[in-house]
Amino acid sequence: MATSVLPETTRALYPFKSRYFTLSDGIRIHYIDEGPGDGPPLIFFHGYPTWSFAYRALIVCYAAQGYRCLAMDHVGYGLSDKPTSRRYHTLRRHIYNAVEFIQGLGLRNVTLIMEDWGAAFALGYAIRYPENVRRLVIMNSWVFTHTSTFPLHPVVRLVATPGIGELLFGILNLAFPLGLQRWTARQLSPAVMMAYRAPFREARQRVALFQFPRMIGTHPNHPSTPLLREIEDGLSALRRVPTLLIWGADDPVFPPVLARHWKSKLPLADGPHLIPGARHYLTEDDPDALMQHLDTFLDKTETSEGPSAP
Repeated sequence: MATSVLPETTRALYPFKSRYFTLSDGIRIHYIDEGPGDGPPLIFFHGYPTWSFAYRALIVCYAAQGYRCLAMDHVGYGLSDKPTSRRYHTLRRHIYNAVEFIQGLGLRNVTLIMEDWGAAFALGYAIRYPENVRRLVIMNSWVFTHTSTFPLHPVVRLVATPGIGELLFGILNLAFPLGLQRWTARQLSPAVMMAYRAPFREARQRVALFQFPRMIGTHPNHPSTPLLREIEDGLSALRRVPTLLIWGADDPVFPPVLARHWKSKLPLADGPHLIPGARHYLTEDDPDALMQHLDTFLDKTETSEGPSAP
């Protein structure tokens, strides 16, 4: 999908040059790369059902501060290619897409900023290459299968049901009112909602919207469960990586108790910092508060020598 399909109102909110990285399987990942090319790299991993548009305010801010800001659209989202095969969307494939992207661009000493599904993909990379990870920023996400359990949100359970997801999110395109807007504290403007919907105009472009909920490791024999456990166990190798935990205090999907569980796995982390009134999408609910915490964290860790620093 070319950038020309984006509405003019979206281009005004998302004024970045589109770039593409071709994976080894021929699928193209869309990404943006803003700020000085030699600046410290910040890589933003979006969640469900959003795309790199979600990080627009942070990218403008930190690119202006001299950071190299990169945000990829996961395959099936945003302006990346959208395979029509349901089998494409597995946790293993999306982790290795992240690995291939970071290695293919030759990024070094990276700061990984993540939310929702983006955490599983980013941390899937991090546990494999901890020596290349300078910092972690973890927001409203979950990767746990055996040390923490919690009930799935009713909408997630509903969409994971065979046939129901295809109807609600594939045909009726309800991922945005049922997910994004429902789990955001403030009313999103028509222009912002249009921007989120724009890459999913046609039903054939929405496969990822109903397949991602089915990637959740809900039982021991689920294909994602071994990988999620690998990530969870691998967090011990990241304990000394400077980490910021920041959370929406009113998140209905991943409540703050999960933020505290992250802290138990990463006890040296800064936080968790709870943003009052914010729900699941911090970048939409309170980007200013998010950036205040991120500013402090980046300043405090800027003199760090890297992952081995205390």
